[in-house]
Amino acid sequence: MPKCQNARIVSLLAASLLAGCPAAQQKPAATAPPAVAEKFVDGPHQAKTPAGATLQVPKGMVAATRGNIVHLSDPDRSMHVYLVELEQPKPDCAAAVSKAWKAAIPDFNFKQDQEIKPPPKAGWDEVLVVTYVAQGDQHAQAIARRKGQRVWVALVRGTPPSLDKRGAQMRTFLASLKAPGVKEEELGERKVAPLGARKAELSKLIQEAMKVTGAPGLALAVIEDGQIAWAEGFGVRELGKPDKVTPDTLMMIGSVSKSLTTLLMASLVDAGKLAWADPVKKVYPAFKLGDAKLTDALTVEQLVCACAGLPRKDLPLILEFSAKGPAAVFAELAGMSPSTGLKETFQYQNHMVAAGGYVAAAATGAADDLGRGYDLAMQTRVFTPLGMDNTTLDFDAALKSANRATPHSADLQAKHHLVDMNHERFVTFIRPSGGIWSTAHDMARYVIAEISKGKAQGGAQVASAKNLTHRWAPQVKISAKASYGLGWISADDRGLRTISHGGGTMGFGTLVSFIPDKGVGLVAISNGTGGHQVNAIIWRRLVELWFGAEPKASERLRYNMMRRDQELARLKARMTAPDKAFMAPYLGKHRNPEIGEVTISATKDGGYQLDAGEYKTGLKRYDRPDGKSVLIFTSPPLAGLQMVPIKDKPGQLEMKRAQERYPFKR
Repeated sequence: MPKCQNARIVSLLAASLLAGCPAAQQKPAATAPPAVAEKFVDGPHQAKTPAGATLQVPKGMVAATRGNIVHLSDPDRSMHVYLVELEQPKPDCAAAVSKAWKAAIPDFNFKQDQEIKPPPKAGWDEVLVVTYVAQGDQHAQAIARRKGQRVWVALVRGTPPSLDKRGAQMRTFLASLKAPGVKEEELGERKVAPLGARKAELSKLIQEAMKVTGAPGLALAVIEDGQIAWAEGFGVRELGKPDKVTPDTLMMIGSVSKSLTTLLMASLVDAGKLAWADPVKKVYPAFKLGDAKLTDALTVEQLVCACAGLPRKDLPLILEFSAKGPAAVFAELAGMSPSTGLKETFQYQNHMVAAGGYVAAAATGAADDLGRGYDLAMQTRVFTPLGMDNTTLDFDAALKSANRATPHSADLQAKHHLVDMNHERFVTFIRPSGGIWSTAHDMARYVIAEISKGKAQGGAQVASAKNLTHRWAPQVKISAKASYGLGWISADDRGLRTISHGGGTMGFGTLVSFIPDKGVGLVAISNGTGGHQVNAIIWRRLVELWFGAEPKASERLRYNMMRRDQELARLKARMTAPDKAFMAPYLGKHRNPEIGEVTISATKDGGYQLDAGEYKTGLKRYDRPDGKSVLIFTSPPLAGLQMVPIKDKPGQLEMKRAQERYPFKR
């Protein structure tokens, strides 16, 4: 599910390689990169540098080689990536970045914002990330990777929408770099070393990670040899209360629900009630998108592959969700059009998977009430056969559980606060995408069935091996070593085939990850947004312990927390309490047809707030590096979201994120 806590913004420019910062802007940029002498080559294609490094040019992209530069661009020429190969007499990544810009775009004149030096990995000696103050709608970043005296510098420029919709293809290109002398450790042939007595060591790391991230509680289950080897609870179910988290504490699993939805679909394929290749309209004739051609072409499995070309539309999900049901999912999809071609690139889309679950319900004959039909099918075909007795889609029933955690979200100082339980109800109308409540024990039973290729611990065959593993099969690339399947991400982690998915709601964070060929896996569910970091560190350390990999988990945790604190300090330095003159044009009601009505008003204590009905937040003025002064949300769970003044429209505001744009009228 969407995570909108935006104090720690992650740049799309270096996604899957390194954590970065969003660019910001100043003088007019060069209108276009210099012309390349060579003819552009359409992907798929392998590009090669003079020193023998290779890169994969993804399908749908174009590339050309000019001396020591490989230039990648999208068909619209709205995003450009240059891979510049340099020999440096002295190991200096910063000097290499400057030299690379001069070689690729001689008149590049963006002002540098900051330099970041993450710990090098995957065989590199040094890594440097440079972000720039954006110009107009153009963002830029440089990523330098050094091995010995050679430096490969990736230069990225583009608009946020283009970087979003082509991000997977860009990551595939950059992460596919195979450079001479750079060798990552190989774990595929190693045997699993059971955790055993090393549980105490892992427990210590978990508690340290929870302390520095502020995650209130966490439940985990570790699977070894296809069995639960360890299940444990850490922390509390709610801040300020003594009740402890256990492996049976009920929490929301967010987007991990997607893979359970596709398991339902697999069981229906086995039963002959639908086929993966069926046109969606054959199963549910009322289905409609904003593009008639795609409506007719789309198949059942393409609803859940993140490959249909539709961009995310998450802001309406989390700001205008009251009284919405399955009908709203289909109504909103009817107004959405693709921004890329079918199966052309990865674009994560919550509405589509929700539709997939409801279309599956229609295949069971539940045409009159798709929501109830989906819930019933999940219970009878998935939860009950798997022995997931504490798992539910009933939000109100979950609230009555005696062993249920409360969600928490961090503010702009990284401090966790309780999330209003009613805000988590946004998942109910798109529940096939993220509405399941479960426990670590129940989810471990699910992972064991996945590893056992459909066979539950009680002996039931929930889905055939053929249709269950079909969900793992790559459908579209996310990066060079990771692809999206049907509700699962399949990745090559140093020779280990890893199947995983994360999930986040307003105040819960989940990670499910397993290595089917080795019979090991992890379920980690936290009742705080800081838990996302903890979950990732647990999995990293588990792989190190199981396979004797180089120990980097603690170093990565320290680096992540350092970067978080740096970013929050930068944000804080640019935030102020807005004065009356600044706020006067924005007071009153604003409306967007998708987000609904919001009211901006003064508070009794002299501050300002925004009331969106389902959510209220304090407001501050944020003076961005690009010179724009905006209103920033200060209250969890959406702290960091911005309302931006619209140029040449006094008093008018808009919300923007990646390809989403929502202008408001007074």
